[in-house]
Amino acid sequence: MAGKPQNRLELRRQYEAAEPPDPMEDETDEVAPDVEEDEAVEKKPKKKAKAPAKSKSKSSRPAKPAARMRIVWVVMNDAFKPVATFDYSQKEAAETRAAELTAKGRGTHFVQRTKEAMPDDAPGLGAIIPRPEPAAKKAAVKEVEAAIEEEEDIEEEEEEVEIDDEPDDDDE
Repeated sequence: MAGKPQNRLELRRQYEAAEPPDPMEDETDEVAPDVEEDEAVEKKPKKKAKAPAKSKSKSSRPAKPAARMRIVWVVMNDAFKPVATFDYSQKEAAETRAAELTAKGRGTHFVQRTKEAMPDDAPGLGAIIPRPEPAAKKAAVKEVEAAIEEEEDIEEEEEEVEIDDEPDDDDE
């Protein structure tokens, strides 16, 4: 077993009493072994590093576009099972259906907005969606067409009247 550990204060006195090392003194000569010149020549010069191999370009695939989503209203029961689905514009109908089912005593029903994938046959982005023309526009178009036809008829009648009003030069 090692002896009794020395007192901390005694160790400190010994450290301070020791001669401090001179920072200017060069001890590297003593530490490094002498290398002969012949051995330095025997070392082979390093070879040049090879150029890094060209990486093969991978065929880049175009990224798949994210699935198009749409928002719908879903009537859910108290077990979070979907009972009915309604388009986003039919929120009132969805709330009415949830109220009917709750009133029947079939548990609690509520309306929740969810996203679902759009069908594949849906029109693309920026596609012109066919919409029926309002009846007011059709009636306005018919009135304009009728007014144009009346103007043409009036012009034709005026031309006929002008032809009839010209005096005959045959009497002379």
